[in-house]
Amino acid sequence: MDPTHLEEPVPDVTAIDAAFERLLADIVKGVHPSGTRLPAERELARQLGTSRPTLREALRRLGEWNLVEPRRGSGIVVRPYRDWSIEVIAAYLRYGKPEEGQPTIPRIVIDMFAMRRAVVVEVVRMTAARVPKGGTAGARLAMARAWSLRGQPGYAAEDFEVMRQIVEAARFTPGLWLLNRIADIWLDAASSLRFVVRAPDDYVPSHTKFFDLIEAGDPDGACAVMNEYLERHDASLVGALQAVA
Repeated sequence: MDPTHLEEPVPDVTAIDAAFERLLADIVKGVHPSGTRLPAERELARQLGTSRPTLREALRRLGEWNLVEPRRGSGIVVRPYRDWSIEVIAAYLRYGKPEEGQPTIPRIVIDMFAMRRAVVVEVVRMTAARVPKGGTAGARLAMARAWSLRGQPGYAAEDFEVMRQIVEAARFTPGLWLLNRIADIWLDAASSLRFVVRAPDDYVPSHTKFFDLIEAGDPDGACAVMNEYLERHDASLVGALQAVA
């Protein structure tokens, strides 16, 4: 093999993650405000203590989240807050320092819960009637696993798996992929919200009623039960946060 055509070694993933997280935190904190140019590649790599290939991959990831963009003659520029992608939300909960005119962190948390509720209920509304007889079996098992993990880090993932199982049983692929994306974002954010992401006391009876209504061919009733459950589940957090939002 011609040594001049050897591919550049792939940078260590851990180093990439570290560089990405450092830059992500600095952008969200306002160390690099919107509209400003990041330091030149060589200097930025030196500041981060990393290689230039590693830095480039970290910048590529930031670009996927609409945090930065290359501009001819200006280098890498931080994009405006309004252009950022939803994937940034967990980092914003960890590091964010809202500027004047931007919503507070508590307000963002409240809105995040409302967004999750709206997406889940709407996907259920579109799929519940398509779940075949016995199609809630996988969701019931996920519910049992979630309940057994209440108060533990694994609860949030199994809780989302309940809805994934319902949508998968309905063979509604776009809804399943949408839930996958929301789940990734939610679970990342949940790592910053462990003190509130826990199963309420009525978790099992509420979900059992939801499943039974689906099996009985009552999708509207099932949606009503799930919407009411989610509103109740979020109410204590929202009530506490609204005072400071």
